[in-house]
Order: sequence, then structure tokens, then C-alpha cells
Amino acid sequence: MRFKNKVIIVTGASTGIGRATAIAFGKEGATVILGARSLKGLMETKKKVNEAGGKTEVITVDLTDEKRLHSFIKEIKENHKQIDALVNIAGIWHGKDEVYAGRDYETFDQKVIVDTYMVGTISPSLLAHAFIPLMPKGSAIMNLSGTFESGAKGWLPYYVSKRAIEDLTVGLAEELKDKGIQVNGISPSDTATDAYKHYFPQYIKDAIEPEEIAKFVVYLCSDEAKDITGKIYVLKKGKEPFEAFHF
Repeated sequence: MRFKNKVIIVTGASTGIGRATAIAFGKEGATVILGARSLKGLMETKKKVNEAGGKTEVITVDLTDEKRLHSFIKEIKENHKQIDALVNIAGIWHGKDEVYAGRDYETFDQKVIVDTYMVGTISPSLLAHAFIPLMPKGSAIMNLSGTFESGAKGWLPYYVSKRAIEDLTVGLAEELKDKGIQVNGISPSDTATDAYKHYFPQYIKDAIEPEEIAKFVVYLCSDEAKDITGKIYVLKKGKEPFEAFHF
């Protein structure tokens, strides 16, 4: 019960890695604030976290909408005086009926580009800005990136958003080191989420399970990793986590 009586914020908590991460924190006794667009998905996550032994608060939020983001922040601050971990999982790499990959940059809808940056970079930046004052020594910020063995071609908005969040991770770690707040990132390879299974079934055998990523997120936010900060770790199926090269 490493997170008993601790309050953890998890974005992107309605599905995939975010849901698995919320459940993993629940198993450790945390109160998990679940944020995402889908109320139905969040309620399913809430059920699973509660079954795992955790407590939950559900707040629907569209991270592409700055006003709704500020409402999300305001509601949390009204109910909590301390935040022990901020876990930024949400990202955009597909829409309702299409995957944003294998496309020339100029063919992307402008809104998709802006929304991808909002969810993947700007919202995590604003969430950190809002909650750092509530984070005590020993707390943690955890950001989700992604691996890009094939480079940026075909999914440039997502690539840029994830490269930027790695810079944010390294920069925040430097700034918050004296406050005793650790900041790290995880860059998972292909992950066996429902969305990935839908769009890339041909590669699913090589994909890492969301629960493996969630387990490492919890570790990096725990006292066991209190001396680790400013690191980006790559996670791949069947391999031990290793530190990513960062410019």
C-alpha cells in the first residue's frame, strides 16, 4: 500500500494505459482523480479502481478545451490541498474513425494539429503549473511519451507533441529538484490498448501490455525511485526498461 492516503491525478484514465495506471495506483491504496472525456469510460475505470482497493473521483475533462481544463483544475483545488502525483497519460494519435499516421503533414486538419499539441504538451504544462504549489517534497510528475524508431514521417503532430513533453520533463526535473519533486517520463513502444488492436492488429504480438507500463509508472512515483528524476525510460515487450537518449 505504497500510496495509502495519497492523491494521484491521472489523465487519459478512461481507457488503455491511463485506465491500467489508475488501477495500479488503486491497488496501492491511492485516491485517484480520474480525468478524461468519456464519462462512460471513466465510470468503468472507477469501478475497477474501487475493486482493486482504491478510492476514486471522476471529473470529465476535454483537454483540447482550455476553459474545461481550467474547470478541471479548479474543481480539484477546491477539494484537495495536496497532490502527491500528477500522471499525464492523455494523448491524441487517432480520431473516432481514423488513425493519424501514414499521412503527409499538409494533409492534417488544422484542428487535429492544434488538439494534438493541446492534449500532448500544453495541457500537461498547465496542469504542472497549477499543481506544483500543492505538491510536497517526495511527490512526483510522470509524463507519457512514445518511441519513434521510424522517425517523424507520417505522424508529425503526435511526434512533435511527444518530443515536447520530453523536453518539459527534463526541464521541470531541473527546476523542481531543489523542491524534492521528481519528474520522469516513460516512452513505451507499441502498446496493446484496444485502440492499437483496432488500428494495428498485425503488430499486436509485439506490443507491450498497458499493465506493464502502469507498473513502472507506479514505481517511478514511489519512494523506491525517489532519487530518480529527469529521466525518460523506453519500455518494450520482453525487455527491461532502459534510459532513452535525449537531446
